[in-house]
Amino acid sequence: MDETSDTGTENGHFVVCGLGRFGLRIVELLREKELPVVVITNAATRTDRKQQVIALGARLVEGDFRFPESLRAAAVEHARALILASSADAANLETALDVRRISPHVRIVMRLDSDKLGERLRCDFGIDAVLSPPVLAAREFTRAALDTQPLVLPPRASSDSTPRLPRRLSLDTPPQVHGTRTGGPRVIAVTLVILFLMGVAVFQHTLGLSLVDSIYFTTTIVTTVGFGDINLQYEPALVKLFGSLLMFSGITLIAVLSSFLTNFLLSGSAAKLRAERAARRYRGHVILCGLGSVGFEVAEDLLARRAKVVVVDQTPGDVHWANLSSRIPLLVGDATRPDLLFRAGIDRARALIAATSDDAINLEIGLVAQSVVEERRPDRPMRLILRCFDPDLASRIHAVSDAYTLLSSAEVAAPIFVEHAIASEATDNDSRPAPVIGQECT
Repeated sequence: MDETSDTGTENGHFVVCGLGRFGLRIVELLREKELPVVVITNAATRTDRKQQVIALGARLVEGDFRFPESLRAAAVEHARALILASSADAANLETALDVRRISPHVRIVMRLDSDKLGERLRCDFGIDAVLSPPVLAAREFTRAALDTQPLVLPPRASSDSTPRLPRRLSLDTPPQVHGTRTGGPRVIAVTLVILFLMGVAVFQHTLGLSLVDSIYFTTTIVTTVGFGDINLQYEPALVKLFGSLLMFSGITLIAVLSSFLTNFLLSGSAAKLRAERAARRYRGHVILCGLGSVGFEVAEDLLARRAKVVVVDQTPGDVHWANLSSRIPLLVGDATRPDLLFRAGIDRARALIAATSDDAINLEIGLVAQSVVEERRPDRPMRLILRCFDPDLASRIHAVSDAYTLLSSAEVAAPIFVEHAIASEATDNDSRPAPVIGQECT
């Protein structure tokens, strides 16, 4: 185990476990308040983050925070609070239970990306706060998207500085409102109907059948049922040949049409078509691009506020998709394509949220959406909220343009974790900050 420090460990310090973007931001906020901090992180952590922690004046303990020797090196039994900031929910829970057993007085603030068990953990195991960064961030994304303050139209950019759309599709391309190809099945169905009508006409004329009997006889031939009550045994050769052709053509076309319909239903094309039709009826809705942990919580929060939502995501079929598919339109595809944004109703939406886990993709979605808005609805600006991990990128974009709102789950959630961690002992009982997840213990 390796320890590095600029300051010695003292009673009442704060122990931070995990040094990802989120953990590093928590350390920065604690040090801004000049509070003593000890960070436990493993040897695989990026060197620049370790150096930054040391430069901030925190003490660094290298090791697995689940191991007793790492906790002893961080003097967790004398700490004021333990903040479990790792993205590994199981490791956070294991450590929280161990620390609560050996140090009942230490305040524990635990990260749990899924909010389903937060209330039970707090009530049953005495964990002081169980917080979910995606849930905390979702509220800020929702607030920005549903902001009722009027938007100020940004100045029209010059042709040299206007973001260029990808060459694969320009705004001059007419938006495709249907995402499924129905040309093949439609042709087959029309051909089958024509053959059926021809059969009715031929049999009515040559056999002297009534219209109803002709329809009945044609149906038995096309479907190859052949009850035998009406047959072509004594009819002219041409009529027999026509009947044979009708049999082969009918069964072939029905088989092909059935395969198309089966594929249409089982491949999800029917659900996609329903989603696009539902999206076309929406007005003043929010387009949400990306359905990861943050995107899912944003969608849930928007639904809780009775806002209309259309989701665009490239990876259907996960648990988030299954949870939302029956409640909101879910479109499959690349949100950087203008035609897909049109199908999501960008010309009628109030806001767009790009919540994928890639800053570059979120920025591209925002640029394409802004280009569409300037082209199609220049008098009705749209709120564009982009998820951004890199604070430097966010500050640079905000410095040159106010058309975009860039938010980071770490930036939103970290101050709340710190607030719960530094809660004074006077608020440790009934008046301690209410947990963000769940209701009061009963």
